[in-house]
Amino acid sequence: MRSLCTWFALLVAANCGWTQDATLKYPPMPEAFSSFGAAVSDGHVYVYGGHVGKTHVYSTEAVTGKFRRLNLVNPQKWEELPGGVAIQGLALVAHQGKLYRIGGMQPRNQPGDPADNLSIATVARFDPKLGKWEPMPDLPAGRSSHDATVIGDRIYVVGGWQMHGAGKKSVWHDTALMLDLAKQPLQWQSIKQPFQRRALNVASLDGKLYVIGGTGPDGTERTVDILDVKSHAWTEGPMLPGPARNGFTPAACASAGNLCVSPSDGKLYRLSARRDAWDIVGALEQTRIVHRLVAATPDSLLALGGASGMGNVAEVEILTVSR
Repeated sequence: MRSLCTWFALLVAANCGWTQDATLKYPPMPEAFSSFGAAVSDGHVYVYGGHVGKTHVYSTEAVTGKFRRLNLVNPQKWEELPGGVAIQGLALVAHQGKLYRIGGMQPRNQPGDPADNLSIATVARFDPKLGKWEPMPDLPAGRSSHDATVIGDRIYVVGGWQMHGAGKKSVWHDTALMLDLAKQPLQWQSIKQPFQRRALNVASLDGKLYVIGGTGPDGTERTVDILDVKSHAWTEGPMLPGPARNGFTPAACASAGNLCVSPSDGKLYRLSARRDAWDIVGALEQTRIVHRLVAATPDSLLALGGASGMGNVAEVEILTVSR
């Protein structure tokens, strides 16, 4: 029997134009993990890496370098693809049928030893037709706990910090990065950030880049910053609603002219048509953080993985958008 909270969430979603479609079934991910990369390309959702251990416990065995995808048209089973370096806190984006893995955090200590975490600068591209990874230009410096999105032919990387390993102070990044895939030679360009935050999420809407939430040197913020990618001018958007903890690792996704955010309170928020407020449009059955929200179709979103009070989550939830 479904709980009262679940039925309330469905009622709110239906009244706001969002419903969970019980006829659509997606298999859980092969294992439960959080702090991973996810992207949709050519009818598949791809996931890379992630934290598979206990929360806040880091070691070489607590992260994975596995790479998988699920056919969104015929979602029967997750397919194993050639993986790579075991990392968490990375970004994964798609462009013209190829996947780009950007940065991440790599623990170097064995289980039981003091944490020795290093942010990497590695960027790689995967071609599904060839089934192979190829190196791309490294980031100017190691970066993890950041996020990225694609606008046109450009990859934008925002936020994060550089971890230097055990006993060394981490450095907050104060610049965003841009890689124009249509220009040769490929070279990362810096864009000044008016903030220092990690554990954030980004999405693009109306040709602008939205940076949502995150944790900075002074704590967690529900701030929303907007970058005009033509002028590189920053403005502030409406603050994410809810408790302060909603600013830590909220999952975000733009689809069919909507920008939606799934933060730690379990509610689903949508940016208003006037882009000046957030409306509650539903809720997840499984509250989670450090998860991903992706567009399965123009009318549906998937909540993938993440961490809950009971540990990491493998379940995949779907929300269907009514136009």
